[in-house]
Amino acid sequence: MKQDSTASTIKSLLEYTTHLSKNCQADGLLYRGQREDKPLRPRFARLNLRPGLDRLPVERRMMDDFQRQVIPFLSFQPETDWDWLALAQHHGLATRLLDWSANPLAALWFAVEKPAVDDTPGVVWVFRTDPADYVTNVLQFSPFEGGRTKIFQPRHITNRIVSQAGWFTVHKYMDDKKGFIPLEKNIHYKSALRKLLIPAVAFPTIRRQLAVWGFSAASLYPGIDGLCTHIEAQYFKLDDEIASAAKGTKK
Repeated sequence: MKQDSTASTIKSLLEYTTHLSKNCQADGLLYRGQREDKPLRPRFARLNLRPGLDRLPVERRMMDDFQRQVIPFLSFQPETDWDWLALAQHHGLATRLLDWSANPLAALWFAVEKPAVDDTPGVVWVFRTDPADYVTNVLQFSPFEGGRTKIFQPRHITNRIVSQAGWFTVHKYMDDKKGFIPLEKNIHYKSALRKLLIPAVAFPTIRRQLAVWGFSAASLYPGIDGLCTHIEAQYFKLDDEIASAAKGTKK
């Protein structure tokens, strides 16, 4: 993807917090960290359907399958379609939800948690939300319907939602476009978005700096899986950390 000349470049945790302090002080800000600078579309919109299938019927079938088969693994009963959708999203099912966080440091961690792809920059999006765009009545408004893309704060139905200060944008399927419009091209939202680029070379440094402040797989993915990833990180280097150390040795 061509680098956005209007985006700010961030090379350290200090630069990040300084930039936010100077430029991002509005109420209602949300943040999204991405390892790659890709369009702001939900994962369900990015996957390729098998031949002969239509996207919207598949979405409903997937959710029906999930609701029917997940019951033995639940310790609580979701109350609304919004609960079900948030639960599915946080366990890896492709949905029309796109993850955001109210915590800017959590978003930065998600951008740099793994090595960059082909030495391309990661990105943190800053989203200035308007309460008029929030989903306020989950009993009257369906996540699968509605006139346009909305912003949704889920109930604390999983530990991940709590630890990640999770929010979502719930994306409207455009019948005339046969797909989902990226948020940065949505005429209602594009002026409310700011992009921060994270150079690939800065990933290891920022990752270490965030660890000092307690941001790790263990804290952001509470549970056994996150704990194991965190323990491994204490003893093994990622590829970009090895490359960074090699460059330092040559100087």
